[in-house]
Amino acid sequence: MAISADRSITIKDVAAHAAVSVATVSAVMNENKYVSPELAQRVRESIAALGYQRNSFARGLKTQVSHSIGIIIPDITNPFYTNIARGVEDVAHAHNYSLIIGNTDEDPEKENKYLQLLESKQADGLIIAVTDRSHEYLQALPIQKLALVGIDRSLIDLGIDTVMVDNIVGARTAIEHLLGLGHRRIGLMTGARGIAPTEERLIGYTEALEKHGIAIDPALIVMTRPRIDGGEQGALQLLSLEDRPTALFMMDGTMIIGALQTIAKFGLRCPEDIALACFDDFTWASVMRPHLTVVGQPTYEIGKQAAHLLFERLQHLEGPPREIRLQTRLIVRESCGSRLHSPDLISQIHA
Repeated sequence: MAISADRSITIKDVAAHAAVSVATVSAVMNENKYVSPELAQRVRESIAALGYQRNSFARGLKTQVSHSIGIIIPDITNPFYTNIARGVEDVAHAHNYSLIIGNTDEDPEKENKYLQLLESKQADGLIIAVTDRSHEYLQALPIQKLALVGIDRSLIDLGIDTVMVDNIVGARTAIEHLLGLGHRRIGLMTGARGIAPTEERLIGYTEALEKHGIAIDPALIVMTRPRIDGGEQGALQLLSLEDRPTALFMMDGTMIIGALQTIAKFGLRCPEDIALACFDDFTWASVMRPHLTVVGQPTYEIGKQAAHLLFERLQHLEGPPREIRLQTRLIVRESCGSRLHSPDLISQIHA
């Protein structure tokens, strides 16, 4: 009969109870050496009987394995990063690892503090969506001893594994859809310049316009915060133009809430007066009025893929860096005005 867990019970006590060596008990617990099924069963029965619990912190000091990883992201309240973090956490849990989460708010100083924190906690690995500063330091700091994977912002040039989506194709597809509906003045709300999603989606925007012979108007491109208030301010700037756009495309899904608020303040209607489309398909995108046309990203899969790469690096730190590009999907709903232009397009809706 098992007794209650007793922290005073040591691995030597388990070995004596099972009549095996300490090395055999260690091999069974760590699953790093072959032990015959009979001996392994005897060890497990002794562990249960004595209520032995390993001291994971002490074990970490000896083996330099903490069984914890970190994820540093701009904003956990943004559903895009929430879903990624969940994908990472699920994989970490399957490997019996804990997850430490930090939010940078795109602030390099906060990013640096979290890096130092994870180093002090002896985290085994890190998944990070970097801020817009230079990140060559990742190759030199002690943090490089960690397994490292980038998400959403490419670190492949630094020799670091990265998981992100094909931003250029995603943005280009959305803009071409708006152009196909007859829009020629399409306002663009971007996030901070200098990070991969912004730069790549801007390329997709310009490629689509140039393909249709439409000149790029800098007045139609506004940099703003990837937040609700950023969408409100960006829409205010664009809708205040003398020759205002007939459609708005936002690089972040949370912006669209603020944009809708501004549209209402102008006494305009969406999509009758102004069409909308954005990156990110959130749960509420298909139930808002109007239903939102979005570029869907496989956010949970980004987290899972990043975590799988990380655990592969934990086992084999050597090897060339890998960049995984997942595909986006244009999900046509009401906010772009498809229903107004052609009822047949409603067949493209994926709710």
